[in-house]
Amino acid sequence: MSAHFALVIHSTRTFEVIEFDGHASASLGDLYDKINSPNITVVDLSSDLSVWLDDDGYGDHNAPATAIRTATATAPGNQDEDQGPDHYGTAVFTGIDSQNGTSGLTLDTCHALLKLAGIDVPPIPGARTR
Repeated sequence: MSAHFALVIHSTRTFEVIEFDGHASASLGDLYDKINSPNITVVDLSSDLSVWLDDDGYGDHNAPATAIRTATATAPGNQDEDQGPDHYGTAVFTGIDSQNGTSGLTLDTCHALLKLAGIDVPPIPGARTR
């Protein structure tokens, strides 16, 4: 399956799967636009998965916490592995390629992340045959 997507999870627990071609400047600009903040931090959750966050979103308690607590709790170096940090704002998940560059995700990976975050995604029906 092709890895040309990024997963955007909003604080409202809504999500978008967007086309993402990797570390080209135009693609990275799309990520910055989705997060809509001048202060962005990237957290590597594993050797092949990153989450991009509004660095100011750790203190904005006016919005509901995003559905990334479980994922960030497993990040290397996290002080509070039981709970993970609360984050308020948009989170964008991307992949990491073999050269440690930013890459896209497969749709299967996006679906698995949504399931981990507790966001139900209805199955997409196949083509009808008569």
